[in-house]
Amino acid sequence: MNVSWPSPDYDRQIDLICEKLDKARNIFCIAHPYSDGDALGSQLALYHWCRAAGKNCVVLNFDPLPEQISWLRGSEVCQDYLPEDVDFDLAFLMETTEARRMGERVEFFKRAATTVHLDHHIGVVGLGSINLLEEKASSTCEILYNILERTGVELNRECREALYVGIMTDTGNFRFNNSTPRSHEIIARLIGSDLVVDDIYKLVYENTNYHRVVIHGTVMARTRSFNDGKLVASWLALDDFTRIGATEVDADGAIRNLSCIKGIEAAILFKEVEGGKVKISFRSTGKIDVMEVSRRFNGGGHRNAAGAQIDGKLEDVMQTVVAAVAEALPAGDNCNA
Repeated sequence: MNVSWPSPDYDRQIDLICEKLDKARNIFCIAHPYSDGDALGSQLALYHWCRAAGKNCVVLNFDPLPEQISWLRGSEVCQDYLPEDVDFDLAFLMETTEARRMGERVEFFKRAATTVHLDHHIGVVGLGSINLLEEKASSTCEILYNILERTGVELNRECREALYVGIMTDTGNFRFNNSTPRSHEIIARLIGSDLVVDDIYKLVYENTNYHRVVIHGTVMARTRSFNDGKLVASWLALDDFTRIGATEVDADGAIRNLSCIKGIEAAILFKEVEGGKVKISFRSTGKIDVMEVSRRFNGGGHRNAAGAQIDGKLEDVMQTVVAAVAEALPAGDNCNA
């Protein structure tokens, strides 16, 4: 069930989660593969809260962390296993829309007596024994803040910094329409007297490496325009990463350069990955619901930002997906380029 803040139903769910947190001794958390700021931020915020509350917390993470968020305090404790000799009282699944996205990792979720699922995406089905799903929240970090601030345990700088990064990145540095009065109110509380926001901005948005610059440049150089400039797309093949010496993590955020093109309605970035699969990132400037388009390919996300991963050859996938997005263009814009 999706609930909204503030409401009696929301309060009841928070009270129940706080009760479980209070009684729990051993906790672990897991989020979607290839963490972004909201996924890792929510995990590390919970970790720092647990330390302050005198509880044990294992942060499960299985993939390389982007440089833009790997500096967050606590990222060094991420591990890819759960100790076999620990009985876990509570587990948190953060920022995950469906079990399929987790693959075999969802099995870890069964190790805890009680499971809590936190998410802010549209149409998510709860995967926990307790679910707090709020579509109007800016981020999972916003939902987690609503929980932690009610526990009575003071949120230390490390916890607030992780929450800040999660909210900042999922709102596009407060540019997207999910930047609500509530999210700004929370941000003001998180900043307090000791968060240096310009330093955080530089670490997230001005902290890059040579390979990342080149792979982003490759995406921009390959940009193709369709439907009289209403749709743009670009791609990265597996051999691009080998040739440049870049990783998939380096390519994170490359679609942002496409979505800034004046006059477009949508942008698409295709990334060929191992196993004969192609990852697809969709962005909309507002008129197209790219989440609905992504669902045709077993994807999901938000109205203006979504993703999917499908089997197939890069060229075939590109042709099929571009056609699907073109069909979703407003009447008069969906003629062929």
